[in-house]
Amino acid sequence: MSDSFPIPFEWKYCGTCGATLECLSDGEKLRPYCRSCRRHYYDNPVPACCVFIRDTEGRLLFGKRAVEPCLGAWALPGGFMEINESGEDCALREMAEETGLSGVRARLLGVSTSRNRNNNGVLVLGYLVEEWRGCLTPDSDVSDLRFFLREERPPVPFEAHRELLSLYDSLFP
Repeated sequence: MSDSFPIPFEWKYCGTCGATLECLSDGEKLRPYCRSCRRHYYDNPVPACCVFIRDTEGRLLFGKRAVEPCLGAWALPGGFMEINESGEDCALREMAEETGLSGVRARLLGVSTSRNRNNNGVLVLGYLVEEWRGCLTPDSDVSDLRFFLREERPPVPFEAHRELLSLYDSLFP
């Protein structure tokens, strides 16, 4: 057994008691372990949601990012899930925060996983919102909002968004 941690785990100390972590098998593989707390630590992906919002012409809404990562790039509205929030709640909250629109219901379209720039895993839930109301108002993490036809869509910087857009296009040709 090695003294070094399985890559990419970054913690060296227990987040609960502060004791030094060691590498110990959990029965499947080597993982960081705290002897004091008697627990293994896992490097799980962080959940996030993105939203597919269509207008009456079948165009999809994209937001121009006003924050890093990918400042200035166009992406689907979305963001990270909060504690005690369902995927649907996250999608509708992010939709309202970034677009000013209020969604009636969000329907799960698909799921994708990828690594972000910080080398952390992200589990992205894509939601389709077909009924919404309000006026487009860029806010929170976006500086501009625009509906795009499929052939006009800008390049999207996030791998998970590209995968979910592919799924969307296969379901709604």
